[in-house]
Parts: sequence; C-alpha cells; structure tokens
Amino acid sequence: MLLGIGAVCAAVVGALYYSLPSKKKFDFQGKHAYVTGGSKGIGKQIAIELIKKGCSVTIAARKVSDLEAAAKELKLLCESRGKGQKVQWYSYDVTESSEKIEEMIREAEKELGPIGVLINNAGFSTQEAFEDLPISSFENQMKVNYLSGVYAARAIISSMKSLGGGHIGFVSSAAGQCAIWGYSAYSPAKFAVRGFAEALHMEMLPYNIGVSILFPPNTATEGFQVELATMPEQVKLISDSAGLFQPEYVAKTFVSDIENGEFATTIGLDGWMLGNLTAGAAPEKSIVRAFQQVFFAGIFRGVMLGYIGYFNQIVKRCHKP
Repeated sequence: MLLGIGAVCAAVVGALYYSLPSKKKFDFQGKHAYVTGGSKGIGKQIAIELIKKGCSVTIAARKVSDLEAAAKELKLLCESRGKGQKVQWYSYDVTESSEKIEEMIREAEKELGPIGVLINNAGFSTQEAFEDLPISSFENQMKVNYLSGVYAARAIISSMKSLGGGHIGFVSSAAGQCAIWGYSAYSPAKFAVRGFAEALHMEMLPYNIGVSILFPPNTATEGFQVELATMPEQVKLISDSAGLFQPEYVAKTFVSDIENGEFATTIGLDGWMLGNLTAGAAPEKSIVRAFQQVFFAGIFRGVMLGYIGYFNQIVKRCHKP
C-alpha cells in the first residue's frame, strides 16, 4: 500500500517537473517602475520596495497632497541610496478614458524612460447588501479595480516589448478568490483582475514579459481605516477570521515573489490555503507549490466548507428582518 502511494507521488512529481515552465528571476535594477495607487498604503510600500531593488519610480493617484507627501518620502530614500534613482508623480483619475491614461504614461516615459515594471494597485471597496448598493457603485468599482489595470497594461505593452521584456503586476484581493456577503460589487471586479492576469500571462510569454498577481487580505492601510467606519457588521465578523496584515509585509512579499518568478502571491496561512484551493488553471512554475495544490486541494475544500458554514451562520445571526 505504502509502495503504491509512494509510486503515485513519484509519478506526479515527475510529471510536474517535466511539465512546469522554468522559473526565471526578474532583475529590477535600473528599471523605470510605474505604480498606480502609489501614494499610500500597499502601493506606496511597493514603491519603497522597488526603490530598494534599484528602480526609479513613478507613482500615480488622485490626491495631490498624498502624492507630494509620498514622493518626498520616496525621494529621501533614493538620496540615501546614492545611486541616482529618481521619483516623479502624476495626479489623475484612473477611471478616465484609456487615452488619458496612455497620455500620462507617455509623459512619465519622457522623463524616466520606457516602463520596465508596471504595478496596477489602484482600487477601492464599498461593502453593502446587494440591493442597497447603487448601480453606480458596481460601475465605479469595475472601472477602478479592473479596467484601470487593463488601460495601463495596454498603454505600456509596446514600449515594454521594445525593451525586450519587463513585468506587469496586478493587485487583486482575497475577495477575488472568495466572495462573501457585502462584496457583490467588489468581488466581481477583483475576480476579473485574476482572469485578465492569467490570460495576459500566457500572451506575454513570447515577449519575455512576466505577469503576476497579489491577493492581499485585510491590510492596515489608510483606506482600510476609512472602510471600517461604514463596514457592515457581517463583513467585519467574516473578514476578522483572516487577521490584519501590515502593508510593509504585504508589499515586500509581493516584490520578492516577482523577483523570484512567481505568478501568484498570497499572504498568511489562510491566504496560502485559499491560494492552493483556488489555483484552478492558473499558471505555476514552482514544483513545491504545484505539489501542494495537487495534494491539498481536497483537504482544503473540506476546510473551506467549514469556513463557509461559519460565515453563513454569521449572516443569519446578523440578519434583521
């Protein structure tokens, strides 16, 4: 019996070894990185990590005061490194037309050169019962959380190809893997980000352009503090089960995974479990991760059913007829 199990495991490992693509490290040094939603929270911390890896950075967001404060901090970091890195910022609304976003990206490239790293981090969340959310909330969350990344990726692809390669990163959410009460507008947009990242990953393979995606859980950012003020009780109780993480840790993990050639980045034990459970047809380059996905999927499905049962009880308990 044990020999049979061992033989099956060996066969699976062998098949994975020969079928998985090789993992290639990404070199950030000297590249121009463009980060949307880069003025605070996870986006700003990603910009910090990119500077530490040797990038010059452009950050984009809406609020000028936040951009100025972030740029000042980032410039001080560049100066302390003494390697000639630069920082610039642009203020615009990512829900504007694709033409406007392309115009801003062309301006950024005039100053710091072709973009070698794009991080699509812009996003926001509004939680409420489906029938209480205005239709405009569905439209706006799709524009900010999903379409803004499509627009930016489209704008940089040609110049990235001319460089002979690069990297495009997307920030989804744990809610882009598991939809819960209150996220009927937010989760579909974040699920869309995943679908786009998976498709783009395959399309960019011939051009040496990597694609990756981050699935952060609740993170202690300024935006999350704003959400807490109006967050429905159901969402608070359900999301508390995954814990709260610091943006510095989330950003460092994501940038490290990009450097190491990973496609998906999850955070924490629950994130790791959810990543294995929802791997589906997503690309994978690590034989260790692939082995985990193959052998733990059934177990984690059972665990997840327990979680869902618990979440359902919370919803019933909070329901007010």
